[in-house]
Amino acid sequence: MSYPQSNDPSPPHDHPPHGPPVQLEPEEKRVLAECEKESLIYRSIPLGLMALFATQYGMSTNMISTKSRFFKLGASLFAGYIIGKVSYAPACRQKILTQIPNSNLAYAIRGVETGHGINVDEHSAAVSSAHPTKDPSEAVVFLPDPVDPDTHSVPVGVNQYGDPIYETIK
Repeated sequence: MSYPQSNDPSPPHDHPPHGPPVQLEPEEKRVLAECEKESLIYRSIPLGLMALFATQYGMSTNMISTKSRFFKLGASLFAGYIIGKVSYAPACRQKILTQIPNSNLAYAIRGVETGHGINVDEHSAAVSSAHPTKDPSEAVVFLPDPVDPDTHSVPVGVNQYGDPIYETIK
């Protein structure tokens, strides 16, 4: 099988090349260090220990096999640690937006592009006039598509797992 050859040495993607990585300001580093410490103390260690003790309890009551005991205990501790870190991300995001709202990190969280010839004040004014300002802590609700009121579903049979099969009738 032959593939068409291209004489173009550029990469196959259409993304503009990114500049050098942006250095974090001292205030941003301070807030990120606080987030790291708080996520460890308030989420990762407690969830990791709860998962460890739950696994140990499951092993002592024979709900979980004791084969490869230390692997299972370590895996549950690690899983709780990771879940704790990930679960603290929204709180950290909110902390960045409230404590340092005009930093590059806050602009990155909001999705506002800085640099590359864009004036952040003009861009934010244009974005705010085009879209109403939303509270970052506001929940996003996805609603289902509206259903045609003239249709209804009627069960016509059962599949191999015992679930009903429906037919939509107008």
